[in-house]
Amino acid sequence: MTREDITAPGGGEFSERTLEGLDLKGAEVSSASFYACVFRRCDLTGASLRFCRFRDCRFESCNLTLAGTGASVFDGVEFRDSKLAGVNWTEADWKKPRLSGPPAFRNCVLTDCSFLGLELGGAVFRDCLAREADFREAGLAGADFSGTDLSGALFGGTDLRRADLSGARNYAVNPAENRVKGARFSLPEAMSLLHCLDIKLV
Repeated sequence: MTREDITAPGGGEFSERTLEGLDLKGAEVSSASFYACVFRRCDLTGASLRFCRFRDCRFESCNLTLAGTGASVFDGVEFRDSKLAGVNWTEADWKKPRLSGPPAFRNCVLTDCSFLGLELGGAVFRDCLAREADFREAGLAGADFSGTDLSGALFGGTDLRRADLSGARNYAVNPAENRVKGARFSLPEAMSLLHCLDIKLV
């Protein structure tokens, strides 16, 4: 499969394909549908993915830095060992039913990504670098943040009930401003929760 196949006007439908080493840097991909496809070592830096549908797809060692997600659907999509810095996930279409579940990010770079206000309960952000990511007002009940670096990440009005932050580090979560009932935290990072409370440690 070539760049021209994917960027053809009117899009296309691709099922159970493995796309390996494709250079899609800055490409305009519109109205294309991908079902159970594997993207491996593909460069989508700055690509514009508009009105596309990705269902049960997997991205392995790909670069999607600053990729646009305008009105695209991500249903049961997994990202592994990939760079997704600066992606504004709020541009994607999250209103349509996701039959295969929320996205999963494993060992990915999510620096400066925005998940502002998104309903992503059960999403996986495991062993990632999510510095300066925006999770404000997001529904992340049951999400998995284990092992993730959350330095500078924004939480406010975030639903983190039953979320797993064990092994996560450098986060600043104010229990008074976020819903954290049943969430899992581990020491020593969990001590940061106490700094937001009006108490004295002796």
